[in-house]
This record gives sequence, structure tokens and C-alpha cells, in this order.
Amino acid sequence: MSLSAFIAILTCGAAVLALWTTVRFPSLGPESLRGAILQVALALVAGWLLVPPGIESALAVSAPTGPLLAVFMFALPSLGYVFLATLWAMRVLQRMMTGVRR
Repeated sequence: MSLSAFIAILTCGAAVLALWTTVRFPSLGPESLRGAILQVALALVAGWLLVPPGIESALAVSAPTGPLLAVFMFALPSLGYVFLATLWAMRVLQRMMTGVRR
């Protein structure tokens, strides 16, 4: 499997997990637009500031363990949180538009 295929599968897996979480736990997540935007901002900041050093430190561990730690402790949760926060924001925006008609 090539690296590009692995990254695509990992990203799709994170999106599916986020979608499952949103459908399975509908009461989870923010109720206001401010809370939804805050969640998206937190997800992006965490992915930008925390994930790269975490992946670098995990890759410092020996060969079979380090890459698995990097993927399953940092990359997958970060991607999942970005997708989950985005779905929450879309749900809040959809609720805000219930009275709007074309």
C-alpha cells in the first residue's frame, strides 16, 4: 500500500468515525453557533500546534511501535476531531435555518 492510499484511507476512516459519533450520540456537541465555532477553532489549533510534536515524539520510539503510536494516538484522533467539530457546526447551522425558505 502506498503512502497516499494509506493517508486517504485514514482520512476516510476518521470521517466515518466522526459521522458515526454524530449519528449515534445526537445530544453530544454544542447547541450555539459560538460553541460550534469554538469547537472548530479548538480542533484546528490542536491539530496545528499539538499533533506535529506528538507525532515526532512518537516516531522516536522503535520501528513497529512508533509509527502505530503516531497514527492511532495523534493523526487519527486529530482528524476525527476536526471532522466531528465540522459536523457539529453544520448541525448548528442547519438548526438555525429551519424557518428559512427559498
